[in-house]
Amino acid sequence: MRTRRTVALGLSAVMAVSVLSGCGSSSSSTTADTKGESNASAESSTEPVVLHWWGSFAENMGPEQVCEAFNKIDPNLQVEYTRYVNDDAGNTKLDMTLMSDDSIDVFLNMNDVLLMKRIENGYMYPLDELFESAGFSLEDDYDENIAQKEINGHYYSLPAKRITSTILYNQKMFDDAGIPYPSDDWTYDEFIDTARKLTKGEGNDKVYGWFFPGYDAGQPALRMIESKLGLDWMYAPDGKSAAIDTDDVKDLTEKYLQRVEEGIEPSYVDVTTQKMEPANMLLTGKAAMVFGDWVVRNVKDTDNYPHDFKVGFARMPRLSADQENNYTTSYSDDLSINSKSQHPQEAMKFIKWYLEEGMDYVAPYARIPACKKYDADKVASLIFGEQSDLFDMESAKNIYLTPTDFYVRKNMPVATEINTILTEEFDKVFAGAQSVEETLQNAQKRADEKIAQEQ
Repeated sequence: MRTRRTVALGLSAVMAVSVLSGCGSSSSSTTADTKGESNASAESSTEPVVLHWWGSFAENMGPEQVCEAFNKIDPNLQVEYTRYVNDDAGNTKLDMTLMSDDSIDVFLNMNDVLLMKRIENGYMYPLDELFESAGFSLEDDYDENIAQKEINGHYYSLPAKRITSTILYNQKMFDDAGIPYPSDDWTYDEFIDTARKLTKGEGNDKVYGWFFPGYDAGQPALRMIESKLGLDWMYAPDGKSAAIDTDDVKDLTEKYLQRVEEGIEPSYVDVTTQKMEPANMLLTGKAAMVFGDWVVRNVKDTDNYPHDFKVGFARMPRLSADQENNYTTSYSDDLSINSKSQHPQEAMKFIKWYLEEGMDYVAPYARIPACKKYDADKVASLIFGEQSDLFDMESAKNIYLTPTDFYVRKNMPVATEINTILTEEFDKVFAGAQSVEETLQNAQKRADEKIAQEQ
């Protein structure tokens, strides 16, 4: 039985959200005429049902083509796209709109923590209640890993994209240095030995062996821990306490500081203050290896990033040879339906089409379809197309397009607050203002306090 939960928020002002559509005018008379109609009356009307879809990527990176293709299928069911920026302001705008009215039908979630909060706040329709009417089957579209997305007996979102933590590297630099390309299951020791050998020069001629972009302060040190412990590494298994002051976290933090001291990797301070980005570092020859699967689209942009070398792919390294799991693969681009939508059944039809066919139009922008109906050859063709000569296609297929162990976040009590704590504490250790031991102790204490308050 579908349930809704009313969420009361104290607001000092009412925000009017102006919707700008990338695939048509969301203030059109068609939308106004159809808004609020029941499914039965919509079917008998001469006016089409217009679905409003919100996503976080630019209109010209697939959504325009998605709308155009879908709108040709049935003149009585149309879709319009609105972009929101995936930052604090953009997500607040999305949440305010979901809370206040039914002007959104389908929306993309780009953040697992916010996705969980939207479920808790009653913003999402349980999609599994719509599967049968839409002719949708989980078994037809996903493998067994999709079961990790079930929450309290329901599926509130379906992922459109599969994401794999991937390293991109300059093959010419490897060849010139006589270094073998990374193996499928290389370890941290092999990774650091390779990065050290690829590091050279000083000043403007400096080439780093490894580059990680400047996001939250803890990320350069701790991203590799996910391959061993999964995305919930900062929590104890029961989620009732933090797991930050541990040997694994200490070891990886010290490894990062050593890389920076040796000059193998630029410091977090340099990365953020100098606005270093992975695409520019890799494609201008400033770094031999960089983190970021999204850089694929920059490699294809030879007008802005001209280069004369092939780009290869490697997995994030295992921390040790005997590591049991290699969690490098997860889901992204989670599609949900607004619990206030007047057209949930039609919205589910759009989601099904988008997962199974609509990804044709966004895959070229480095979005690997999660739906198993897309085989590897088709995905390779969509993503690389006529520009496959810019990549080492063997590693592209074996690494970039081949998942390893899946992990979906489950333990997320006060996750936003814990992320802030990690950023604040690791910022101090990276700036040399605090020891590793103090950093981990402080982060553990503060995180435990936040979790206890939540409970």
